[in-house]
Amino acid sequence: MVIFLEEEFEMYKAKISKKGQITIPKELREKFSLKENSELILVPTKDGILVRAKSQGLQTLRGFFQELNFEEIEQSIQDERRKWRFE
Repeated sequence: MVIFLEEEFEMYKAKISKKGQITIPKELREKFSLKENSELILVPTKDGILVRAKSQGLQTLRGFFQELNFEEIEQSIQDERRKWRFE
């Protein structure tokens, strides 16, 4: 385990195959919902390569807005604005 900027990170090993491929450990694939053909972003840094799961954009929000009650959200925003005005 590595502590970096007050965050704890687990470390994993991977080997590069003859074809230049790496296998992402199952635990990480499950944690980040990576499936076959998932796209990853590789970011070169001065210390190595940062591997990030590519965001699915608006697809990840599908169904999310159906669960929101916009009237309650608007009311909460108005309540917070009132608190700030009187403090």
